[in-house]
Amino acid sequence: MIIKPRTIPPDIFHLEILKHRLNLHHPAAPEVEETLSTKKAGWSGEQSLDYHLDYLKDTHYILHNLRLYDGHHFFQIDTVILFPSFILILEAKNMIGQISIHREKKEMRRDMEGFQDPVEQAERQKRLLEEWLWRQLRIRMHIDFLVVFTNRRCTLEFDSSDPRIYEKVIRASSLVDAMKKKKDNYQGKAFKKKELLRIGQALVGSHRDHVPDYMKRFNLSYSDLLKGVRCPSCGKYAMRRTKMKWVCPGCSRHSFLAHEQALREYAVLVAKTISNKEARDFLKVGSRHVVYRLLSAYCKGRSGSTKKAKFLLE
Repeated sequence: MIIKPRTIPPDIFHLEILKHRLNLHHPAAPEVEETLSTKKAGWSGEQSLDYHLDYLKDTHYILHNLRLYDGHHFFQIDTVILFPSFILILEAKNMIGQISIHREKKEMRRDMEGFQDPVEQAERQKRLLEEWLWRQLRIRMHIDFLVVFTNRRCTLEFDSSDPRIYEKVIRASSLVDAMKKKKDNYQGKAFKKKELLRIGQALVGSHRDHVPDYMKRFNLSYSDLLKGVRCPSCGKYAMRRTKMKWVCPGCSRHSFLAHEQALREYAVLVAKTISNKEARDFLKVGSRHVVYRLLSAYCKGRSGSTKKAKFLLE
């Protein structure tokens, strides 16, 4: 049973917005595109596990994309599966090429690229989750993990004297069998279904989403963003406001609510509040009366006097 579904990470949504609001020739555009591609690849790899997880039949609770506070910092886990006798962490890796994992050096390499050792990463997640369960719920429970490589276009090699590495790092095609072996290894104390659900609900309740400030990360300012309302049909900027609707000069399509997406993008990239003057600049509309009507209909509320009012964006 899934009690925290897998949803599109908000940082992918935010990067998509930023990508559309940057000129193709902007110096930061390639880095934004690369970051977005990496995030999407990771998301795709995690999604591919769902096919294998569908084969789980016994009592279990699945939680995807958990982000918990350990008392000092936040830590993230791709997938947590609560079984009656233990908890299983799945760390998904969607990579292609020849992957070498060096346990003694605590690193992973692909060609000339270096990455964090995924086993070390999963071991840290295990330790932090153990501490979280004790601190928050006064529960001690066996926790194990699997590092799962989801892309068939990769080859794995291990530079390790520890034979258990083959039980810790697997391909997605081996996931069902690997989970069965893990379950067979833990036959001790079993939590009842009600207790498991309570643990799962506590984890869900403590989850906190996080989206990095990509404007700051890529050293961007408001002046770097493309202004105007993007056409929902052809994707081009900028639609013209004529009477009660928006018209695209490129494809001639019209829309009554295209400005709402532009305001959502402003809230993501710039600020959660907007003045009439700022909205006129961002939407590229000259009339303050038109913009006032648009903001009044869309926004959740406002603060300040009429002339200096700030509208609250969703």
